[in-house]
Amino acid sequence: MTPTSTNTNLSLQEFSLLLLRLVVVAIFLYHGFPKAIYWGMASEKFIGFGLPGFLGPITGIVEVIASVLILVGIQNFWANWVLVAIMAGAIATVQFPKAISEGAFIAGLERDLMILAACAVSAAFGPGAFALKKR
Repeated sequence: MTPTSTNTNLSLQEFSLLLLRLVVVAIFLYHGFPKAIYWGMASEKFIGFGLPGFLGPITGIVEVIASVLILVGIQNFWANWVLVAIMAGAIATVQFPKAISEGAFIAGLERDLMILAACAVSAAFGPGAFALKKR
């Protein structure tokens, strides 16, 4: 490969990782802020899923903190793996049982699997462009 094509591929890779990072952050901030701010609502929701209520606000706070770390590009690896763990928990306790009870793959399960994969890719390949700490 010529240096020009390598630079172009690198730029595309950096842009793609940045885009992935921004989408993951938007998703987790959108879903994390309400849980972090409205503790009663978050607790009730988690109790409705058959989980301890105190996990709702804690999950929201962790989602917000991890999202901010990913947004600025510091502790990208660990923040993404924390979000992978949260998504694995959501899949195991909410989405997968719902899919089994409905007897089919459901949109929520597919979405959560995609978010889990996005976090794993971001952890593996770094934050991309415009990060305070590159890999």
